[in-house]
Amino acid sequence: MSTSQRKTNLQPLALNDDSLWAEDGDISAGIDLGGFIQYLAEAVLIVSPDGVIECANAKAALLLNCVGQPLIGRKWPEFLVKRCQQQYDGLVKMVAKRILSLQAGPTEMALRCADNAIKDIELSVSFLPDPEPRLVLVMRDLTYYKAECEQLRLQASTDALTGLANRRGFDEQLQQQWQQCTDARRPLSVVIIDIDFFKQFNDRYGHIQGDACLRKVAGAIVQAMPVDAKMAARYGGEEFALILPNHNEIKALQVARDVQQAVRQLQFTDAGLPASLSVSVSQGVATEINGQYRTSMALLCAADTALYRAKSDGRDCINTSS
Repeated sequence: MSTSQRKTNLQPLALNDDSLWAEDGDISAGIDLGGFIQYLAEAVLIVSPDGVIECANAKAALLLNCVGQPLIGRKWPEFLVKRCQQQYDGLVKMVAKRILSLQAGPTEMALRCADNAIKDIELSVSFLPDPEPRLVLVMRDLTYYKAECEQLRLQASTDALTGLANRRGFDEQLQQQWQQCTDARRPLSVVIIDIDFFKQFNDRYGHIQGDACLRKVAGAIVQAMPVDAKMAARYGGEEFALILPNHNEIKALQVARDVQQAVRQLQFTDAGLPASLSVSVSQGVATEINGQYRTSMALLCAADTALYRAKSDGRDCINTSS
């Protein structure tokens, strides 16, 4: 057998096959492709043009949760979730026809592993035309990377003190709900909530107790929110805001009343404060329906204006933009 033939020869038992590893240390004689991929840090499969797995390294078996099951001879596309199979077929055709030279990727796809676990991966495809056409698939597990990204995304959109969404998260969600509700011609309401005389509370009891008050009010708001409410957020300082898709003004007013009652019932004796101490909130409500507002910012400004009217009316009040 020539050196070139030996280098591209595939052993069907490439996975965990001790015979692949040279015992005499003579690398100059060449190494077969199945043995070579065992040295690689990435998960690698070598498959036939019709998708049959001819060779796999140990990393690939681990990625596919297939260590204790046969992998050689299985159809690789069967591991792809349905929505990715057509995408993969198109990718292979373009690579084989050299539309994308002899390589394509990385492309994000999703796998259904041998134990039915779903994993997101990054897939690169290379085409080996000689001596027999084969595909080399290099896979990178994105599970940990995506979990980290999601954690960072949540941290970036969450208020650390109250656990509610922060202003950034609120703005993003409001724009999304605005688009969905206006496209479907459904009502969308926003409620802005402000703790009455919070500065005096801070001045009298200190900022530590002030922070505790913010957390208690946030908890009361969450408790009063309906199941179909989309988001409660700390809008800034002692202000909170609610996004209520599919809520007309009447339904939004009922939510505001529920928030009002929940906040009124808060007690602070657990923090060593007087039993007579209570807090209240003022609220502004605005509702988009039938094109009343041109933008989500206009809706938000209307709720903010309604809030300040409520504060002018004597606090512990609810006012609407209508």
